[in-house]
Amino acid sequence: MHRLGGNRQQLNVVDPGLPVRLARPRSVAVVGAGIAGLTAAALLAERGFTVTLFEKNRYLGGKVGSWRARMADGFEAQVDHGFHGFFPQYYNLRRMLDRFGASGHLVPIGDYLIATLQHGSFSFKGAARTPLLNMFSLRKSGVYRLGDMVRTPESRHLLSFLRYDGERTHSELDDVSFRDFCDTARIPPAMRIMFNTFSRSFFADPDVMSTAEVIKSFHFYFLSNDLGLLYDYLDGDYEQTLLAPARAFLDGLRVSIRAPVDVRRLERSPGGFVVEGDPFDSVVLSTNAGAARRIVEQSPFVREASPRVHEQCMRLASSSGYAVLRVWLDGALERALPPFIATDRIRLLDSITLMHRVDRACGAWAREHGGSVLELHSYSLPARPLDEQVVRDELVREMREYLPELRQARVAHETLQKRDDFTAFHVGMHRERPGTDTGIPHLFLAGDWVRIRPPAMLMEAACTSALLAVNAILGSEGMREEPVFSVPERGLFA
Repeated sequence: MHRLGGNRQQLNVVDPGLPVRLARPRSVAVVGAGIAGLTAAALLAERGFTVTLFEKNRYLGGKVGSWRARMADGFEAQVDHGFHGFFPQYYNLRRMLDRFGASGHLVPIGDYLIATLQHGSFSFKGAARTPLLNMFSLRKSGVYRLGDMVRTPESRHLLSFLRYDGERTHSELDDVSFRDFCDTARIPPAMRIMFNTFSRSFFADPDVMSTAEVIKSFHFYFLSNDLGLLYDYLDGDYEQTLLAPARAFLDGLRVSIRAPVDVRRLERSPGGFVVEGDPFDSVVLSTNAGAARRIVEQSPFVREASPRVHEQCMRLASSSGYAVLRVWLDGALERALPPFIATDRIRLLDSITLMHRVDRACGAWAREHGGSVLELHSYSLPARPLDEQVVRDELVREMREYLPELRQARVAHETLQKRDDFTAFHVGMHRERPGTDTGIPHLFLAGDWVRIRPPAMLMEAACTSALLAVNAILGSEGMREEPVFSVPERGLFA
């Protein structure tokens, strides 16, 4: 790791001589209570700011939200948007989990498994961790054969993964779809399955996913550190393990949580902003990408103050729709499997989560009924709209293909979500993303859709962008910054 400068790098220099606490009254509206909003609200309140957190849902957490659902048959259960992995290089997010008192619920996954019907299963549990060696060790998992790569001159394009450089990589490859990149590099079928499965975890099919974003994510998750591909998960529903502790933390700091309140617009005032009729000195807009676009569109002052930021926000897009189906089955799944399995989709199914292994309530139901509880996830639904029943039936059918021992199991209860609120990382979008600092005094953006310097992705990107917004606000008050951590920003051969 000497070549990269170490796994965990601090991006900013924190001046210990600057004050930690706010010297004069200041108010901040944080709009959106996902990972980014919770981070911004907590850190600013800790420093003495009066914080109001607005959330359109009745629950906190955004895409890690959790709520009580009543199904058509009257059965009730706690559900959420889907399984999330908490990787060891989520440095900033893990510090927030420590603050909230949620870290004790993290449990190691045991294996990173990709299941296929044609090529067997690929396990990355034993992959080498040292950068560069880990790339070579993938051949032991059956992902590729070294001889095939040597005999294929086009495979030199794979060196782009080791040459990650934020600006250069996006300049050269953001306009190239990952499918076209794989075709050009003549990537072998098994390796393509691995990459496609990895690509779809960002809620996009390879024909629309930006190659630059795939390379950035592979750098972040695998090639920039010696932490491996294995990760942790929370050992219960997100309300119990994360959101209740976070809410208690915010309550202790006297953060005003206003939910459900659907903020439709921001208004500029001589002293700052007006949000839902109340005045604020600063605003952190931390909704999902689609909601941020709609709020900016209904806030005329943004166009007047910064036409460029307005244009960038108008280009924000959500990914194609995704589906999460949870099924309570009367058949037991006794095979030794990790709690989460990525699948090479037949038509829709991208992953299977063994909820009876992850969630205590699901586990109790499975033991009582001699059954299983599974979450079936399709990360990117076809552009042509599919009826919910079609989606449901196809996910169940493909699940039975991967888990044939459950072919005769009856579905006792089920709940299906079809949503389109994830950020699009599609071809050509990176250059048009707005940054954290809008250039409009005291208006900041946070979320996984915001363009930031470090190569963080998903929840870590949301948390990191919020840290950058918080530091901009602290800097405007002459206060000490929060430390911001990252994996190395560039690849070994950059």
